[in-house]
Amino acid sequence: MKKLAMFALSLTLLLPTGLKAQDNEMFNHLSLGISLGTDGIGFEAAAPIGRYVQARTGISFMPAFSYSDDVKYGNRSGDVAGKKVNAKGTLHMTDWKLLFDIYPSTKSTFHFTAGFYLGKQAVVTGKNTEVPTLLMDGGYILIGGQPFGANAEGVANIEVRVNNFKPYLGIGFGRAVPRKHRFAVTCDLGVQFWGKPKVYSWNQDMLNYGFHEVKYKDIDPNGSAADARDAIKVINGIGVYPVLNIRLNGRIF
Repeated sequence: MKKLAMFALSLTLLLPTGLKAQDNEMFNHLSLGISLGTDGIGFEAAAPIGRYVQARTGISFMPAFSYSDDVKYGNRSGDVAGKKVNAKGTLHMTDWKLLFDIYPSTKSTFHFTAGFYLGKQAVVTGKNTEVPTLLMDGGYILIGGQPFGANAEGVANIEVRVNNFKPYLGIGFGRAVPRKHRFAVTCDLGVQFWGKPKVYSWNQDMLNYGFHEVKYKDIDPNGSAADARDAIKVINGIGVYPVLNIRLNGRIF
């Protein structure tokens, strides 16, 4: 329902604004499109802003992709020998976007694109799907040798967070608002600027209650959690996300 409401809002932003707009080629046409790419499945509305710019707005969402594995767990007394619980990580993204395609000439299909995506911070979430009693008393699960604390219910929540606001730059071919035909296929290649992705873990301690960043610099590179340290360091370095998609556009008027 929320995705539908955001798409409806996007449509209203691009509705025609009167007869004068027809003369200036400002919002004098409207098209709808559906896309598929590395940013997921997208629904867009597009309209021209003059002869050299087309505006696109809509939503994109990536269906949840999950991976499960068994991990060790423990509590204040230490690791529980030979015992493991199942943990699952999920990748899922939903964004509202506002993009502007800029054309070098009125006849060009090649364009530069600038704009932004706006979505939730947590793009990856993880937690244990089983809750042994020992996890409810200062418990934790081990991933790559690094302990991630469980809450009072025995669930160890982990998140990989990026910026809510993600600027976008790219290039592409085609026009989201077709000129000569009713339908057109377009493609785009670009990057979202995520900022520095960070790993967060739940902390049940009364003095540090809630989510806190897990910094690789705080982990001993020669200790048992060296694998987790290396993984977090790599995650921190992924500042951009590549976007490659293809769209089918249909002009409404």
